[in-house]
Amino acid sequence: MKTKFTQQVCSIIISGLFLWHYASAQNSVLVNFGGNACNNATTPFFSMIKDPLTASPLLLSNCSLAAQMPDVYNVFIAYNPKNNKLYVADIRDGLQTKIWLLDIGLPLNITCPPSIPVAPTYSYSYISNNFEFDNNGDLWSFSSYNSTTGRCNMDKFDVNTGTVISTRVLQFPAGNFPTTIQSGDLTILPNGRMFASLGSGTCRLYEITDYSSTTGNASATFLRTLPKDCYGIAYLNGILELAGSNFNGNCYYFDYNIATGVLGTEKVFQNGQAPIDNTSFTPSVGATKRLLSATKINSNTADLTYEIYTENLGNVILNNVSVTDDLTAAFGTGNVSNVSTSFVTGSNAGGLSLNAAFNGTTVTSILNPGHNLPNKVLSNRDYFFKVLVSLRATNLNGATTYLNSAIARGDIGAGNALSLVNVADSSNNGDSTVVDPNKNGNAADVGENVPTPFLFSTLPVKFLAIDASLLNNTTAMVKWQVAVPLINAAKFEVEYSMNGRAWQTAGTFIIDNNTRGQYQFNHQNIPFGNLYYRIKQTDIDGIFTYSKIVLLQPKNTNSSYVIYPNPAGNYLAVSAGYNAAGKAEIELYDATGRKLLGKTMMAATDEINTTTYPTGTYLLKIWNDGSAVTHKVIIQH
Repeated sequence: MKTKFTQQVCSIIISGLFLWHYASAQNSVLVNFGGNACNNATTPFFSMIKDPLTASPLLLSNCSLAAQMPDVYNVFIAYNPKNNKLYVADIRDGLQTKIWLLDIGLPLNITCPPSIPVAPTYSYSYISNNFEFDNNGDLWSFSSYNSTTGRCNMDKFDVNTGTVISTRVLQFPAGNFPTTIQSGDLTILPNGRMFASLGSGTCRLYEITDYSSTTGNASATFLRTLPKDCYGIAYLNGILELAGSNFNGNCYYFDYNIATGVLGTEKVFQNGQAPIDNTSFTPSVGATKRLLSATKINSNTADLTYEIYTENLGNVILNNVSVTDDLTAAFGTGNVSNVSTSFVTGSNAGGLSLNAAFNGTTVTSILNPGHNLPNKVLSNRDYFFKVLVSLRATNLNGATTYLNSAIARGDIGAGNALSLVNVADSSNNGDSTVVDPNKNGNAADVGENVPTPFLFSTLPVKFLAIDASLLNNTTAMVKWQVAVPLINAAKFEVEYSMNGRAWQTAGTFIIDNNTRGQYQFNHQNIPFGNLYYRIKQTDIDGIFTYSKIVLLQPKNTNSSYVIYPNPAGNYLAVSAGYNAAGKAEIELYDATGRKLLGKTMMAATDEINTTTYPTGTYLLKIWNDGSAVTHKVIIQH
């Protein structure tokens, strides 16, 4: 369902099933430092190339650096997402690094600087071997390579002063040491993944992992040997471009698909230029959509609430961000009413505003025009937003699956029509964790734009509340409330667990009155210790759903959040009770008090991936309404 992006949106009905076909695309701008012709190494310049991997790459600019350096050798170029500027480093004398800071007009323009001083912006004695900025504006470089041990330093240094902020040992894999680190290049994806092409005579491609950790060594995973030496590497929305030259009229590049690991055939380097070092700026947007709640009103009507998540996945500010949602295309003309939108609490740090005229039918734009969306930098939370879309759908058919997608868009280069770069993404079904499932930085891959389904006939019972309390030392009382009428519902089962992972059935209720909304069950002879409860509801056709999980509390206490399982294996879940007020901030600390994670709880239940945390004891702190509660949790693999 992925095609080149156009402005058209179309829907097709097959046997009552709406199939949405959204065109979507991502695009990057390749930045090349080198010669303006393949056989010219004496006239240094840098260029910016739109649509670099297409059959017709467009040269946006050709900026001379002849006044700053005599030729193209021993020069690096890097784009800094933190300030949207380029940095060119000359290390030719081996004694100092000279750096020029270049303003290319982003995000509104893509153009050569009006003037570039002959003298460098910065000069210092630290000598880097290749360098690249990550999305936080930190600058990374290799140094001090030992070809016998296959080790070098992975340096983070201050671009203004040349001061090395931190150094880690980088270990290359045995049998695949690079011949040198002075020939090659590195690139960092907006999501933090680092790749490098290194070596002369034999050039190898690596992924560098753990480079930003504070403990242990960094490591290099060998990916493949390249057919030719590649001096430049750039990230282009899920693809690596690896470029090189024989300095005798042969300038080439290979494309490498990060998701599949497939290396493309040799191609002539873009616009007949000579590549020496590459970088890129990569506008990219991603969106997901999930059905948060659905309540049957009558035999053909339901109230639905969707959550739309939109994120700037790239390394440059996006202009003119928009999200559209055509509800008529999903539910049919005249079948949508009571439409409303709101931002999820805590998920609009960028200060965007909603379009009051949005109705999902004649007006499909959710946001007001003219908004920008920053790229992700450090702990800022302004690079994404979440919107709730609620509606009433009528004339629903139990045999129809209603598919619904949202479309997120943005652009850069608006100051120049030729340099305008549009990006778009059709939403993937699920929460924010599935915006880019293969983690290659491109949300527009095949299989990552699944429409969100709704099937009226299998609409589950909606749980309104569940509570567990002690009647005495041996008996617990479990109460729950559901929305009525109960359509297609067969039974309730009261389940309990001592650890939040292994569940047993305490009792069963056959549903013989579909207008009854409140239930109560006394659990006799309860075991000692913590007890978790949940209600399993099963339909006549065997489909089932669960209530929230509650922890049995002593009398006269009220805990709004439940932590499970404990001990945790691959995940730790935090579930808000039905009476939990407002959003919550979740923080995870290790036994030494070091903060490992901080996140805002955006849904009723949130999960923490604990696969990378070693077995041990941790502290989970939950902040809500200005107060905090700390839980001791154990991670056990």
